[in-house]
Amino acid sequence: MATITDIARAAEVSISTVSRVLNYDPTLSVTEETKRKIFEAAENLNYTKYKVKQKNRQPVEKKESQTSIGIIQWRLDDEELEDIYYMSIRLGVEKRAAELGYTVVKFSQIDESIAQSVDGLLAIGKFTQETIDKLRNLHANLCVIGSNFPLNDYDSVNTDFSQATELALQHLLDLGHKKIAFIGAEESKNMYGFRRYKTPTANTFRDIMRSQGLLDEDYFIMRDNSRLDVATGEALTQFALEQWQDELPTAILAANDAFAIGVIHTLKARNIKIPKDISVMGINDISISQYVSPPLSSVKAFTEHMGEAAVDLLAKRIKSPVVAQRIFLSTELVVRDSTGKPRAN
Repeated sequence: MATITDIARAAEVSISTVSRVLNYDPTLSVTEETKRKIFEAAENLNYTKYKVKQKNRQPVEKKESQTSIGIIQWRLDDEELEDIYYMSIRLGVEKRAAELGYTVVKFSQIDESIAQSVDGLLAIGKFTQETIDKLRNLHANLCVIGSNFPLNDYDSVNTDFSQATELALQHLLDLGHKKIAFIGAEESKNMYGFRRYKTPTANTFRDIMRSQGLLDEDYFIMRDNSRLDVATGEALTQFALEQWQDELPTAILAANDAFAIGVIHTLKARNIKIPKDISVMGINDISISQYVSPPLSSVKAFTEHMGEAAVDLLAKRIKSPVVAQRIFLSTELVVRDSTGKPRAN
């Protein structure tokens, strides 16, 4: 595990600045460039798989006509800093592409000339069905990371968020929690499904809590068509606390780590101790979660492997078109200091 000192050294900033950026301190005034340097340093220093690979990798022999892939991102560069989940996936894509000797072209808007100049397209994020169809019409070789729409001659890579939610909830249940709240949001226009909620995280939470006889609608806080970022997490937690008054849950499962950081900010501002008063659990285990105060318990989504798997799928499709495939990656529970046994009544 890289330390804050290691990140400060790599990003060439002070330890204090690193700590405040990684904790999304709203009172800190730094440039977007500085934030990006810190987040990317944290990602790269925790990207241990590639430290071994880089030492052992044989140089890729360059061909006269080098394979190129275009990366289109759902989040713009500044938006990527609000939840570095997608940054981590992008870095995984770029590193795997470099291993294969591929040239990478990045663009944020659909550009026909760029799309047709590369050998394949890789889309990162929750694009709408309309956008995915446009990309597919522009290029026969397409892989999408993070979409749950039915496949139509393109490949997809996803994290098994149903498993992630089950692991998170089971951890809280094993600790003895029964009054467990969920705070989340979903970009429902960018997702597919016929249930009231479209995210597997929300639906799995409801299914498990209902099966245990523990589902309380007052403890299910969901905002439609909203971003899963720190600011929204703060706002929804503030709303929840006003609704709950003295009937506080003993644990909160946030829809992702960025939301969990927002939850922590708001609870601490109310002098609610974590985890003594309320345990807080995230999902994704982004690289900065270990540096939050208190360090965040989460479920790890292997974002770097998502990027790698997507490039490998695209490479196969470029060489020889195959039946459309969707790959789900498993997740792993990571217990830190933000969760503990429920408070005594």
